[in-house]
Amino acid sequence: MKENFTNLLIIVIILMIAQSISGVANSNNPSLSEGSLSFLVWLLIAGPVAYGCKWVFLKAVRGNNYEIKDAFSAFNKDFFEVMLANLIVTVIIVVGFLFLIVPGIIFAIKLSFVPYLVMDKQMKAMDAIKKSWEMTTGHGAQIFFIGLLSIFIAIGGLLLFIVGIFPAIMWIKSTIASFYLSVDQSNPVEPATTMAS
Repeated sequence: MKENFTNLLIIVIILMIAQSISGVANSNNPSLSEGSLSFLVWLLIAGPVAYGCKWVFLKAVRGNNYEIKDAFSAFNKDFFEVMLANLIVTVIIVVGFLFLIVPGIIFAIKLSFVPYLVMDKQMKAMDAIKKSWEMTTGHGAQIFFIGLLSIFIAIGGLLLFIVGIFPAIMWIKSTIASFYLSVDQSNPVEPATTMAS
């Protein structure tokens, strides 16, 4: 984080702008059915940008070279697979939360590596979902702890005059990417050849 602070800060700002666009789009178009425009913006813009930003953080923790424009790399890869993976994962997690919350937490843990597998390994959506489920086996407690700790880190960042949320998000994204990297290095996943690199 120290070596990449400025660049990663820009990536976090890009991520936050992308995530806020969907809400702004819906509030500015009240004539549309409630949430429809925000859903489309999330699916077509915010989701792919989030995947691209996660890939940037993964490249940073690996020590690989990256550029700010890599935050938009999902639009240059197999865009359909990125959208499909994001949509399926979101639906599974939401449905899980509807069933007494605990299944939603389990699904969120089991599918937490999907963005990295889609972006880093160029895997198809369903293959990434299956592989994430397999890779996270035996690591659920660690992922849950990272998620739980992230909540307190984010709250602490907000309490530090609001601006603390930026380094807090940088720490959270770096930690998750680092954990994925450590699991992948212990049992490497070969990149697919079906998506553009």
